[in-house]
Amino acid sequence: MKKFIFASDLHGDVQDHDTVQALYEFVDIFKPDVKVFGGDLFDFRNIRRGAGAAEKQDSMIADVDCGMEFLEKFKPNVLLLGNHDKRLWDTAEHHSHGIVQDSAQQGVKSITQKCKKLKCKMIPYDASIGYYDLGKVRFIHGFHAGVYATKKHAEIYSPPGGIVLHGHTHAIQYNTTPKVNGGAGMAVGCLANTDMSYNKHMTGRMMHENGFAYGYIDGNEWNVYQAKKGKKKWLVANELIEIG
Repeated sequence: MKKFIFASDLHGDVQDHDTVQALYEFVDIFKPDVKVFGGDLFDFRNIRRGAGAAEKQDSMIADVDCGMEFLEKFKPNVLLLGNHDKRLWDTAEHHSHGIVQDSAQQGVKSITQKCKKLKCKMIPYDASIGYYDLGKVRFIHGFHAGVYATKKHAEIYSPPGGIVLHGHTHAIQYNTTPKVNGGAGMAVGCLANTDMSYNKHMTGRMMHENGFAYGYIDGNEWNVYQAKKGKKKWLVANELIEIG
């Protein structure tokens, strides 16, 4: 039997520090055999398409430092790149200004070297190959958004008789889908601030919650549990406990 933990969506310097600390404490208690991080390790808001002038002038130092610090502390066995992380890879390949492209390439190199040092498998953000399997549990960053995102992920990515865990939506959701031998999907919440300045006008942010998932794999058998941040305590396996 193997124990695993899956957390996603740190977003660098806009992380929720209480949630991150709770994750570290839970890792010490649970002692998972496999740790998977589901992507958006960094926010990279200043290199997104459509970034405003103020965002473009924003320094990336704090964002990068926070993401790299989390890698060093959490020490994932698997890092799934997210759509925010991919911004750096796209900039390194396609940016029209040489000095910006050079800086992005150095950033990609630093992240890759850090993962090699930690013996962490890095998986690209790609809808056809961007997943990691542990028994009947599949881990992805996420490729759909909105209220039906978990349903779509379950339909497309859940293994027969298994479950797909995803981030990306910053929400906590669960869906079972009718398919041969069954399948399910779970959105595990995020490690980021759920009340960011850019999404105050978006009703979807009201679904955002802090949390992570953990569970057990034994051959084709599996159990997955949601850890969810409450107002004062954390709900873990349907019990309120003091972490963080």
